[in-house]
Amino acid sequence: MKSLRLLPITLLFAFTTTTFAQIDGSPRQFETTSQIYDQLFKIMNTREKIPYEIDWNNVQGSPYLDENYKLAKLYVGDTSYGNIMMRFNTYTNEIELYPREGKESEALMKLDDSKIVYEDTTIEIFEFTNEEGATKKGYFVVLSDQDDVKLLLRKKCVFSPNEKAQTANQADRKAKFTQYDYFYIVQNGELTQVDPRKKDIIELFPQKEKEIKKYIKAQKLKLKNADDFAKLINYVASL
Repeated sequence: MKSLRLLPITLLFAFTTTTFAQIDGSPRQFETTSQIYDQLFKIMNTREKIPYEIDWNNVQGSPYLDENYKLAKLYVGDTSYGNIMMRFNTYTNEIELYPREGKESEALMKLDDSKIVYEDTTIEIFEFTNEEGATKKGYFVVLSDQDDVKLLLRKKCVFSPNEKAQTANQADRKAKFTQYDYFYIVQNGELTQVDPRKKDIIELFPQKEKEIKKYIKAQKLKLKNADDFAKLINYVASL
């Protein structure tokens, strides 16, 4: 059996007063960087471990929504923790914080009513039923957020370890991460998984069937494309 290893991250911790700058317009919860950091420790987890030793120079794909750490605004309810360097690991379903020097990577706890707001992306916590029928709490990318409806994207990442060729006619298979997209609609606080197909959208909004068909055709939308799907939901919400 292979030993459990943490994902290797060698970047240095770089939280500064600027990094933790208070968000304009939000309540001033903390006055100093140290106060913010003390609060963050209360909502940090030790990173998840994975049961494979990964050679990061010989692996295909990525477990990250974006490889780079980026500034994002962390909210828990109405409490703002300012701008923090972080990234979304879709394999472990964790928000990783930029690591401190000499420390293992840390991740945020999955707190209810929390969200991560990047410049162009918002990630929120929702409870859902996974493919095995278990109830889980996970991160969803918000594609559309209208008054009466939301469109969410759940990224599921699968890791396939490398495999040695069994015969001389076969080639070794590299280890790889593969990401899969699952879409959800939120209406009246209820989360419903939906396939990106015209038929499934019409079943959710039967009273708007004619408009949906006409709009998809006129705009030449490909609903498997997240941007096109979001465009359709924005339009449906406007009717």
